[in-house]
Amino acid sequence: MNLEQKVKYTIEFLVEISKKFDENLPWELGFSGGKDSTTTLALLIEAMKRGANIPKLYVVYADTLLEHPILRKETLDALESLRKFKNIEPVRLTPKEDFITMMVERGYPAPNHRFRWCMARLKIRPMQEFMGKLGKFVQVSGVRITESAERAKNIKHYGKLEKVVKIGNPIIMPILDWTTEDVFNFLRMWKRWDGKDFSYLLKIYEVKEENGCGCALTTDVRFGCWVCTVVKIDKMPADPILKWARQRILEISRDPRLRNYDNMGRPRSLNEKGRKEVAKVFLEVAEKYPEALGYNIDELREKLKKIIE
Repeated sequence: MNLEQKVKYTIEFLVEISKKFDENLPWELGFSGGKDSTTTLALLIEAMKRGANIPKLYVVYADTLLEHPILRKETLDALESLRKFKNIEPVRLTPKEDFITMMVERGYPAPNHRFRWCMARLKIRPMQEFMGKLGKFVQVSGVRITESAERAKNIKHYGKLEKVVKIGNPIIMPILDWTTEDVFNFLRMWKRWDGKDFSYLLKIYEVKEENGCGCALTTDVRFGCWVCTVVKIDKMPADPILKWARQRILEISRDPRLRNYDNMGRPRSLNEKGRKEVAKVFLEVAEKYPEALGYNIDELREKLKKIIE
């Protein structure tokens, strides 16, 4: 099946599957602004134009305030462009417990594989609260089986590789069988719902033309928080100041002199000196690359300076 046929099939699949649900049931798509969720959204909108029974589509962006700055800017622009559709509502969620506050005020060390406190507070809880308010809805996911070995394992955990999973709220995975090449070629061929081309995404992923074909140079890059200290190998393109900041807060968290200890001598929270050192790092970022911080920069600077002083 070539890409043109795959696109046609996927749109028809969305139109047909939509007829199997209550006509008043809202739909929800978790939108990161990356290649997969953008492709899924474009296909959904096209299916809606062709009669899909989707009375309301919530496009939900969980903004950690520390997302990759270029992608975050483009994602917010994409969300804003959706406001022209009457039955599509863009939603931007922000965490109640933000990353910088957790480190500099509460003394949380940099996240690691054994203590990955960031995901729950920055992504999962805001999404769960929003979904709880929705109640019953149809969830759409841009997950793909070939995206990664870990993602493939998680999908197979649910049994057959089906595009519709009915566990609680139904989950639809329209591009489950798409390859990375399919996604990039789709972004090269199609326009965004507002007429803008997807060159901004291709540039972010460094997709270039070589010998007449589109070659993805960084197809395995997953864009998330630039500050992430959980990744083993950092492949995400980022400004040197951001890479320095990430490495520095990791060093601070691993420094035994900058931690508090329990009665058993085990390291716990960052001590006062450790929190001040982290505050200095984020203040440096706020001064040199404020676009990387989704915060109110003036308020953040004041908070960090008070902690340092």
